[in-house]
Amino acid sequence: MGNYIPVLIIVAAVCVFALIATIKIGLNPEDKTYSKNAKKRFRFLSLLYVITFVPALIWTVLYYYFF
Repeated sequence: MGNYIPVLIIVAAVCVFALIATIKIGLNPEDKTYSKNAKKRFRFLSLLYVITFVPALIWTVLYYYFF
């Protein structure tokens, strides 16, 4: 297996971005367009979390299994 530090940095950056976006969604739930915008953002964040955490979990399991 090669050097995974660049991959880990990218995954960490995406996780931080998703965390910031999640916090931003929850800032103003009284906004009149909150429910419409939140539904679209929730889908985006769900996809972002799946794309980030599923491969990270698989890589972690494979790393500890083989090394």
